[in-house]
Amino acid sequence: MTLTNFILLLSAAAVVAAVAYAYGRRSAAPSAAATPAEAPKPRTHEPTDGAATPSPKSRPAQPGRAATAAPTSTNPGLKNPGLTNPGLTNPGSVDIRSWGYQLQNLDIAHASASPFDLLVIDPAKDGDDESTLTPAEVTRLKRKPDGSRRLVVAYLSIGEAESYRGYWRQEWKRKKPAWLLAENPDWDENYAVCFWDPGWQTLMCGNTDARLDRILAAGFDGVYLDKCDVFEDMREHKMKEAKSRPDLEGDMVEFITRLSQHAKAQRPGFLVIMQNAESLLERRELRRVLDGVGKEELMFGLDGTEKRNSD
Repeated sequence: MTLTNFILLLSAAAVVAAVAYAYGRRSAAPSAAATPAEAPKPRTHEPTDGAATPSPKSRPAQPGRAATAAPTSTNPGLKNPGLTNPGLTNPGSVDIRSWGYQLQNLDIAHASASPFDLLVIDPAKDGDDESTLTPAEVTRLKRKPDGSRRLVVAYLSIGEAESYRGYWRQEWKRKKPAWLLAENPDWDENYAVCFWDPGWQTLMCGNTDARLDRILAAGFDGVYLDKCDVFEDMREHKMKEAKSRPDLEGDMVEFITRLSQHAKAQRPGFLVIMQNAESLLERRELRRVLDGVGKEELMFGLDGTEKRNSD
């Protein structure tokens, strides 16, 4: 399957992820991109069938409940709801007709029993290293109830640091490393980073304890990269750091390229999926290293929960 087709596939299905952002993002103030959860624990994403995703405020986390079906296509000529091309198959020869996205309260048994052809999940049940999924658990998730293969992709935020992750050091709140910036005003315990800095990038890949390397070791089929559009926030809220870089978009392209090349060198066929930041697709060098793109609030949610966007 071509890169363009797979990008179209996930872009069309990405309405499932309409208000999902990072595992554990929590805040009291809503943003244009997502509605934060009120609870102190990370939120659950439970997409609806063919409609916008309900707000976590009105639909609290329900442990063990898997995501529901991908949205139905508006084109009656398509045989496979939710896809732009019913004949698409992914590079691993798995026919992707529906996908689920759940970043909190994952129940392995329930998720394994779900019908989805692709699952995007957090690599850790509770966000920390102690609850990281084992290779055996990931292998179990790869098998659908009918015995056929399922793709299992791990969530990874590369544009913000999350204080509930294993790499976080408590002393950073008193004395920040040079690459760590202020807390996101819309998401508690999420901090913008100078993503081009070698110190941050070392936490993401290149050693056995790095986030991407842990995902590879656990046996995931791919990685779902979030906050690739952090450069947009930085231009508005971190102007000093943004002005210090002549090409912020290029910095992100280089970072994603490094992550992709590192992963694919170890695991040929490993999927790299970018969330949002679709303006970066104008750069050919990025398109060469991506396997898919997910877009939040593509069809619903810009003006309110479950409200359809304008044409």
